[in-house]
This record gives sequence, C-alpha cells and structure tokens, in this order.
Amino acid sequence: MSDPKLLLYFREPTVDTNMPITDGTVKIEGFEVEIVQREDDADVWDCGFAARVRAHAKGLAHVSIPAFPNRKFRLSYIYVNSKAAIDSPRDLEGKRVGIPQWENTAGVWARGALQHYYKIDLTRINWLSARSQMTSPAPGIRIDSLEQPSDLDSLLLKGELDAVIDPDVLPSITRKDPRVRRLFRDYKTEEQIYFKQTGIFPISHVVTLKQKFVDRHPNSPVTLLKAFRQARDVAFNRLEGDNPQILTISWAAAAVDEQRELMGENYWAYNIANNRRALEALTQFAHEQGLSPKQIDYETFFHPEAAALPGS
Repeated sequence: MSDPKLLLYFREPTVDTNMPITDGTVKIEGFEVEIVQREDDADVWDCGFAARVRAHAKGLAHVSIPAFPNRKFRLSYIYVNSKAAIDSPRDLEGKRVGIPQWENTAGVWARGALQHYYKIDLTRINWLSARSQMTSPAPGIRIDSLEQPSDLDSLLLKGELDAVIDPDVLPSITRKDPRVRRLFRDYKTEEQIYFKQTGIFPISHVVTLKQKFVDRHPNSPVTLLKAFRQARDVAFNRLEGDNPQILTISWAAAAVDEQRELMGENYWAYNIANNRRALEALTQFAHEQGLSPKQIDYETFFHPEAAALPGS
C-alpha cells in the first residue's frame, strides 16, 4: 500500500531551512509529499505568524508545530527617503509611512519594536496601505489607502512617502539608490543591541496543519516536527559542515559562530521552551495593534504531542 499524500505549500521553498524538504534530501516519514502552489490547496504550510494569530482569533481549525523556518530581525526592513529628515525612529512621528497592509507579520514586529523599544507613538504616524485591510487597527491608529496599484518603492523614491516598512528588501535598496536608505544605517549593530536588550528573535513563519488532516493522520504533527528539525540541521551543515555548500561568503561559518556567541548555541530552536520571549512578544504586539481582540495564549496554537517532543 502506498503512503498517504501530504500536500505541502511553502511561501519560500528555496530558503535554506525549507530547501532540504523541497529538494528531497529530507523525507517526511510515512507520507508521499506533493508541493502545491496555493495555501488553500495544502494540508501543511509555513503560515505567517500574524496570520496564525488572526486565524486562531477567528476560531479556524488549524494546529501548529513549533517549527519556525523563517526568522528575520525587522529593524533593517524600515526604509526612509534620504531627504525626509528622518535620522532616528522618533522622526517617524508625523511622517507618511507606507506598508503593504497592516496585518503583515514583518510590520507587526517592526511596529512592536518602534512602540516598545523606541517609545514611538504609533497613533502619530500617518499610515498608508497599498492593500485593503483585513482587520481594523487598534483605536487611535488611522490607515489611509493608497491609490491602486501602489508601488511602495516608487513612492518612496519620489518622496511621496517618507518611509516604508516592507517584508522584503526594496529594489532601490538592493541597487543602492542614493535617494533611499535604511532607517538604521548600521542595522546589524542595531539589531544585535535590540536582541541583547530584549531577547527577541522575531518569528516570521510557523508550520501549520489543517485540523482535518491531523484528524486523519494523528501522527503527522510529530512526524513533521522531526522532519523540519532535520531540515534545519541539514541547512546548518550546508553552511558550516565538512563540505560547505555556501561558497560566496568566505567566512559564513565564522558568522554563524558570531551569531551563536551573541544569541546562544541553540538560537534557531524548534521547540516552545527556547522561543517563549518571541512567542509572547508577537501575540502581545498583535493584540495591541488590533489583530486579535485579546492577547492569545500562544500555547493553544500548538499540537500537544509536538509541543512536548523532547529536544529542539
């Protein structure tokens, strides 16, 4: 008898933590995996953390495992027009800040840092969204819609926006256009200090399953967690193992050592115990920004057996 099919969707199938699964190096025991192109078609997907909060608040039948294949510090994703007189986070107050949409996970993390770490009043920023909102923001926050279609990068370059918070690196930043820059010029140092001060390593995605799939295959959450842990370990081995696959960064392994020195040996853990600070912070920020009517208990996201699986 053939193994049951597991339909898997990745927003980012080629990132290092997912690639060992998508390229077939890591198998998901007991399942025949098919990569699908739409989240709606999937049994399992790498769900945006903010979307997970919204789904939970709506009572949708999803269950997650503590596997976090995408994590990014988000201070480096705040961009400003070079002539907008923005030299510090405080200067964002009163300015026109573009966002793809309020519910985006990257934006939740960036705004949470601005509010709590830099003491910025989010109600004093003129928010402009490129897409319609799925939720109402917190009281006092006004979000105006940009004309469609809206290219945030172009608007920032022209000075029609003073700043942009985006989940991706803007094309103008990639090509080093002098008309724009990051808010934090030395963003690596800024984000390292932020981590030392807060202990927060932002989580972007959490691996999530549809409850009806778990009902049919009760072993699937634990099996998937084991596979994602293995895939993460393969990713690190490809970076710093005996036959490194990353050659374009000559000192990549040294950079990993540096990150461990700062963040701990187990900084990319796939469990709950090592991630409580980030899980607590995101659920707090999401509630404060209007994505959930109350702060959700993140423990209720996770499949109990997967959450209890020893190791990281």
